[in-house]
Amino acid sequence: MFVAGVYSRGKTAIRFVKSGAKINSEYYIQHVLKPLFKNDIRKLFPGELINNVVFHHDSAPAHSSGITQEWLRNSGIKFIRKNTGWVIALTWPPWIFV
Repeated sequence: MFVAGVYSRGKTAIRFVKSGAKINSEYYIQHVLKPLFKNDIRKLFPGELINNVVFHHDSAPAHSSGITQEWLRNSGIKFIRKNTGWVIALTWPPWIFV
């Protein structure tokens, strides 16, 4: 399994998930979200552009857990919250909208 993103301003690094890894909130935050926002998103959306980023991911348990949602809030990352009532077209990529 791997994690990668393609956006209007470029692409992220490909991050491979270790075989047999349990993808819980802690793994998702440490190995996906932190590197994604520290290394990729800030480069793709420099300066004030970062303020236009709204992160979206699917409702997998590691994505929608209270721990992950709290980390995103505490990190100042705008994101589409679980149970907001938003309807997202299934054809939209579940990553970042600007």
